[in-house]
Amino acid sequence: MTGKTHVAMGMAAGLTIGFGEPFKNQLALVLASAIGSLIPDLDHPKGRLNQKLLFINNNFYRAIFYLSLAGIFMYIHIVKKNDIFLFLGMISSLIGISSHRSFTHSIIGFLTATSIVGLGTLDYQLYSIHSGFLIGYVLHLVADFFTAKGIKLFYPINTNVSFPITIKTNGRAEKIIFRLLSIYSICLLLRYINI
Repeated sequence: MTGKTHVAMGMAAGLTIGFGEPFKNQLALVLASAIGSLIPDLDHPKGRLNQKLLFINNNFYRAIFYLSLAGIFMYIHIVKKNDIFLFLGMISSLIGISSHRSFTHSIIGFLTATSIVGLGTLDYQLYSIHSGFLIGYVLHLVADFFTAKGIKLFYPINTNVSFPITIKTNGRAEKIIFRLLSIYSICLLLRYINI
């Protein structure tokens, strides 16, 4: 699936779950679910977030960037003795060395990423951010599960799994899904305004 479809799924889910919540919780849910829906594609140099983070969009530069970031996080962990930087360093290392739809598209990647976000949010009672991130991430994995390539759900086992009926990335079915999600989100926003 394309980045815009992942974001549309994340935003639609965030808007649905946040309906009736206080505005700050709604906003946190929608933003966190949109970001969570993009995080798994950090392992691809042309992923939506990497287009903003990387100066050069190729695998070599992506690897150098995330391995350098891992070194910075590890250094901060040693200096500050804060475990969240240790986890950020480890996940940055894994993103740097992994291929597309492997670690970040697996159960291990999901648990690692949501645990890191949990460490940074749950102690401060930012439950909406944690929930939104988790929902966005899961929806990304589910969406890519319906593509022909599938995902390495059980990484490090090197087997791609996908649903028997697949959707072509950026194909007609995905474009229809994107439009429907966009219309649904607009309808929800209009309902928010009328409350």
